[in-house]
Amino acid sequence: RNLAKAGVLDYVELKHADLSRGIDEVGVDAVVLDLASPWEVIPHAYKALKGSGGFASFSPTINQVERTVAALRKHGFVDIEAVECLLRGFKVEEGATRPYSFMVTHTGYLVFARKALKEG
Repeated sequence: RNLAKAGVLDYVELKHADLSRGIDEVGVDAVVLDLASPWEVIPHAYKALKGSGGFASFSPTINQVERTVAALRKHGFVDIEAVECLLRGFKVEEGATRPYSFMVTHTGYLVFARKALKEG
């Protein structure tokens, strides 16, 4: 429904599959993952992506981020960036706006990269 609301449904193809076994398509614009072991998919993502195609993954732990980034580097991805997603509420009062003193949080991490074409 969100794709339809955004008007991009005709430009996006979503699939549900075990990507650790491979990706059937080639020349795709992007690979977006929310998996326990995204590093297992990275070799397949590299083969499936077109040149300079985008990679993104979500992971709940920093250990997963480390393994994902290591695999991205190993397989020739560039422009690798990792960011933490953290929500912090604010108490908004005129002249006294500040973050809430107590914060219950759950963090997550996004990793982004681009496929670089290998020489040779």
